[in-house]
Amino acid sequence: MRPVWLYRGLVGAWLLCGAGPALFGLPMAGADEPGPVRHTPVAPVVRSGQSAPPARQTVTPTVQIGPAVRQAVDQSGDLGRLLQQRLRDGNHILPPDWSDQGHIQGRWLAQTLIRPGEELLVHLAQPVAPGSLLLIYRPGALLTDPATGENIGRVAHTLGRLRITGDRVDQASWRAQVMTIQGDVQVGDRLLRDQEMTTTVQPHTRVPVPVRGRILAFADGVEMGGAGQVVVVGVGRRDRVSPGLVLTIHHTPPPGIDPVNGQAVRAGPYPIGSAALFLIGERASFALLGPTIHPVVRGDEVASY
Repeated sequence: MRPVWLYRGLVGAWLLCGAGPALFGLPMAGADEPGPVRHTPVAPVVRSGQSAPPARQTVTPTVQIGPAVRQAVDQSGDLGRLLQQRLRDGNHILPPDWSDQGHIQGRWLAQTLIRPGEELLVHLAQPVAPGSLLLIYRPGALLTDPATGENIGRVAHTLGRLRITGDRVDQASWRAQVMTIQGDVQVGDRLLRDQEMTTTVQPHTRVPVPVRGRILAFADGVEMGGAGQVVVVGVGRRDRVSPGLVLTIHHTPPPGIDPVNGQAVRAGPYPIGSAALFLIGERASFALLGPTIHPVVRGDEVASY
């Protein structure tokens, strides 16, 4: 009987040491834990003179929501310089009853971009004196009163200037030479009589009578904005304003609900910033937004008080 007992003992020891399970592809168990062995990651070895690699962290991005800022506003008080820079952009505001002086009718170098010095063929609604300068422009956004829908005018984007050379091709077509380029000039772009622009703009708050208007549009077509952006306001020459006038912007929040009685709560307009006029039209003007504590939106009120 001893050989059988000894054989069983050797087999048991063999199984206990793990050789049996490994041989049959079975999971091995730890000495103090039944079931499969869970391998614990081993920390990397750090050699002398080396720092341990930093632990990885998952970073969640934070989305910032606020007014779009196109250009930083100079806080040093040199607002006049900023207004003069904007004034040199050359855009205009046309009244509702505006009419063109003419348009670019054709060109000789059709395969290249229109450049300064190039000769063009232009159509003129009325003859002008040779040597006259005309603005090349393209119509922009139609301006309407946010409250009444009344037509206030239209933005005109200045693209350059040309000079009538005096060489008449036929009854309504003239030769002209491009003097300056500020954009992508194309055949079909329209012409206006060149208007003298004020070159000096000084910020002030002087008005003969109190004025009031609304934000009609943003020059770059956005829906809301903040400091440094250009807006069109419904204040113009008929209100006896001058370039540099600083107006206060008032924002009226939408109606709220009283949490106790459930009734509608309507808050009045609240001052949120300022806007300085730099180009005056008949019924609307361009203005540069100053620092604001709330995004400015179309329909916000501007006033001299």
